[in-house]
Amino acid sequence: MELLLVSHRGVATGMKAAISMVMGPAADQITALELTEDEGIENFGKRLEEHLVSWLTEGKKGLIFADLRGGTPYNQSEMILDRHGLKSRAKVISGMNLPMIIDALFKDIDVNDLAAVAEVAAAAKDGVACLDLEAQSGSSDDE
Repeated sequence: MELLLVSHRGVATGMKAAISMVMGPAADQITALELTEDEGIENFGKRLEEHLVSWLTEGKKGLIFADLRGGTPYNQSEMILDRHGLKSRAKVISGMNLPMIIDALFKDIDVNDLAAVAEVAAAAKDGVACLDLEAQSGSSDDE
């Protein structure tokens, strides 16, 4: 599955670099696009639009992971997909983290199967933990 990571400066490329370190060549399925102060919103939007239209109109489908719901990379992704009628070819998921991206790399997800998309989002939630809180509640994955 091809994935697109969109973010503010440093997040998407950092995620891709970390995934490359952990997963090796599987990271080649990931493209990272970032909004920078130097580039500005308008130029980022144009670059993102060119990428999405080229990628998704070739018959491909994929997932777009954004760093922050309501942030410019997220909003631009949603707006561009809607404008070009590509919502059936890609879904945008916010709050990206390593567990969710690694999980998505190894699944052939139908982006129109919202239960499958929800499983990817669940991997993000499952990856968030605090050992001290788990110990306090008496739950453990080791049991």
